[in-house]
Amino acid sequence: MHQITAKTLGTPSGGLFDNPWPPDFPAAGQRVAIFAYEVTRVDGTDQNIRTYHVGPAETAAQGPIGSSRDEPQGVTVAWRGCGTGTVTSVSAPLGRERTCEVTPDEPGLL
Repeated sequence: MHQITAKTLGTPSGGLFDNPWPPDFPAAGQRVAIFAYEVTRVDGTDQNIRTYHVGPAETAAQGPIGSSRDEPQGVTVAWRGCGTGTVTSVSAPLGRERTCEVTPDEPGLL
């Protein structure tokens, strides 16, 4: 069973720091949309940095969400393909960002 660690902040519709969740959500067992965020270039150098973010299941999409864009800080970024999955556990360490372990329905999408 393939699992990923995903941030609970960040969605394509609201931006990297968007919080689409009410308090104490997502929770273990909950269905979610999984979004991949990629940094492909930093100051003219190719990079391969990817983070995963979860949103409510009804926000799921397939394939790339928009195109790559250059940020003023010299970074090229894009929201990439998405799918759905199930939260298996949640971590909310004091003073740190809430994350969760998610089992994707289709690991090949990510």
